[in-house]
Amino acid sequence: MPLLVFMYHRVLPEPHPEAVDLPLFRRQLDYLQENFNILTPEETYLYLRDGKVPTGSRRCAALSFDDGWADNLFFATEELKKRNLQAMMAVSAGFAHDGELRSGLEPEILRRPIEESAAAARNGDKSSYLNETELKYLMSTGVWSLEAHGTRHFLGVRGKSILSAPQEGDTADFENMLREDILNSRRYLDSLTGKTGKMFFWPYGHYSRRAAEIVRECGYDVQFSVYKGACRPGDKRMVLPRIGVSRWKKFHKNSIVFSNGILEMLHGLFHTEKVCFDDFYQEEK
Repeated sequence: MPLLVFMYHRVLPEPHPEAVDLPLFRRQLDYLQENFNILTPEETYLYLRDGKVPTGSRRCAALSFDDGWADNLFFATEELKKRNLQAMMAVSAGFAHDGELRSGLEPEILRRPIEESAAAARNGDKSSYLNETELKYLMSTGVWSLEAHGTRHFLGVRGKSILSAPQEGDTADFENMLREDILNSRRYLDSLTGKTGKMFFWPYGHYSRRAAEIVRECGYDVQFSVYKGACRPGDKRMVLPRIGVSRWKKFHKNSIVFSNGILEMLHGLFHTEKVCFDDFYQEEK
């Protein structure tokens, strides 16, 4: 029985080139509830780690949201809650900041492109992302499970996540930086949630095998990237696939293709998604 883990970022009330708007979000959830058994975060973890498949013969799906966008509080949460659904939120500890529970968001915050929001956050304006008070409130709703997304969420000199692999300089320096980043993220989230984190979501989906080994050493035994595919019960792959969500036609097609083993295999023959950067490691001299 395959599991499709769907990856969202932003959910906004009106169309936006880098977001799913509310009418489309509702249509997608309608489809998933009609055709899939939507797992909770805990069920997702047990499915992947222990091969524990919930009762029922329908295909399985799980919902994940990356980064910790403030609009998830105002638009996605209400829709999920009224449907009695739960989702995983991959929170970047680097976007954490103090603040009060907001009653709404300024139009300019809603309009900001994703990379512009990340750049603003690095310069001190983190208003596009959930503050600590809002993260605590989200936990109280029963909708969200807060999961790890690292601390440094930005691209390096070679256009790849700086957490994925050495991009310049010494390999040992990179590995020390990665451990520090992951452990800082773990300390922050474990303190915030009162729980030990179980799942790690790679920024931009970029990783290398050695980087994934380090993340496992830091205590995360389930990891996700962004290459498309289905998971299986007790999946032994170190880094697992997810399916990015955008427009309806692509969402619907992916839901069909990756629920069928033969169609998934055919897709793999004609599509390659570069997310593993082992080649960034230089050969030992």
